[in-house]
This record gives sequence, structure tokens and C-alpha cells, in this order.
Amino acid sequence: MKFRHQLLAALLAGLSLSHAGQARAAATTEVSYATLMGSTVNFNELVTTPYDSLVIDGLLTSGGVQFGERFAGQELAVAKQPRPGAVAQDWFDDLSFGLPTAGLAVLAGVVGGNLGAYHYGDADGAALFGMGPQAGNTDGFGSISARLAAPVAALGLQLRDDDGGAVLLNLYRTDGSLIQAVDLSGRSDGRYAFARSGGTADIAGFSLTNRDSYYGVSIDNLRLGSVAEVNAVPEPGSIALTLAGFAAMGVVARRRRRPG
Repeated sequence: MKFRHQLLAALLAGLSLSHAGQARAAATTEVSYATLMGSTVNFNELVTTPYDSLVIDGLLTSGGVQFGERFAGQELAVAKQPRPGAVAQDWFDDLSFGLPTAGLAVLAGVVGGNLGAYHYGDADGAALFGMGPQAGNTDGFGSISARLAAPVAALGLQLRDDDGGAVLLNLYRTDGSLIQAVDLSGRSDGRYAFARSGGTADIAGFSLTNRDSYYGVSIDNLRLGSVAEVNAVPEPGSIALTLAGFAAMGVVARRRRRPG
């Protein structure tokens, strides 16, 4: 009976280490937007007339998600970049200094320089953008930060007005720690999605910044939830730790077989 207990303890130890490591360090992989299951925030309630726009001062709540310029703890800076083929420089919001504090408190930008919405006159309707440092002159160069109503295992979004410039999507946990910085640079308009391997539901918020000249970047059709494929393949680290548990079982068994 004691031998059986030792075997069970070794197996459980391996499995426990496996789940603990997976919960904190699960990878984030790009998946098909079409595979995401969950709620969608489309911003169509903000602007209903084609080609109209709206300046949003203060925090915005849409579809249960709270949007602003940045999180408490992030330092807002300005990044300058020459416009392709021109002498002029464009100014962009930069959030590369500081991490969000625990709780992901969302902060709004200055009046007139926070967020905006524009109706593209197509089937997708309105989209959300950050106003940026030169609001009113060149919109869409600002940052967008969002706190979700509850952490999710997968997040998808549609990029609009993307002309292949630099775009960075930072995914955060509730405690403010960075899950992953997703580089979306060089992409065109389209729908992109990212999921946590193993189905770990810890994406609690995100910040998106860009250095995409001329029109900046807008986001639309934000989809929050999960994807079935996430649970199909175990993490390599999870497999290794589980095997470690079985190896420990073997050591116990060998010890039991030794004479004397």
C-alpha cells in the first residue's frame, strides 16, 4: 500500500508542476480569426452615418470593455518618425516606458487627444482609433488601451487603415504583467487573432500603439473569448514535466526492487 502511495505522489507532483508552469508561461500563438468563439465589440453604436466621425473625451465603455489612452503605470511619450518619401515627421503616442499597475486602471488622454471613431461607409461600419499627439491635424496616431470585463483565453481584432507600418499589441494580465508583445508590423488591413495555448484565460487587457504614417491605425470587430483548437495540443513544457513525474515513479519502483 505504501508503494502505491509513493507512485501516486510522484505522478501528482509531476502533474502539479506541469499545470503550474503552464498557467504562468503558456505560449500565445496566432490563430485564425474565424475560429474564435465569444463576444464581438464593433463600435457601430458610436457613429451611425457613413463617413462621419466622433471625438471621444474621457473613458469609453463598449460591449463591456473599457477603453482609454493608457493604463495607470504606463508613461505616455511621443515618438517621431519620418513620413515615407517625405521630409515631414509624424508624431505618435509611445507607451514603451512603464508597466500597468495591478487592476489595469484605464486612463483617458487630454481633452481632444484621447480617442475617436470613424464610420468607413462599408459593411463593418465604425472603428475606434487613438487621436495621437497632433490630434485634429493627423488622427489615428494615438494609443488605445482596453480593460476587459473578465480575462479571456483568446483575442482577435480587425486592423483598418493599416499601411504596413509598425504596430505593437501588448497583452496584459490583471496584475499588470506583460503576457506578450505581439508585433503586427508590416501587415495590411485584415482580421488577426491570438490565443493562449492550453486555454489559459489570463488576457485581461491590451495596449495598441502604431507608427503607421498617413492615416494611423483603427481597430474594429474586437472579439473576446476562446478557440477550441487551443486545448487540442499539450504544451511541450507540460509534456516534459508530466514525463518527469513518470520518471520519479520509476525511481521509486527501482528502489522498492532493491534487496535488503
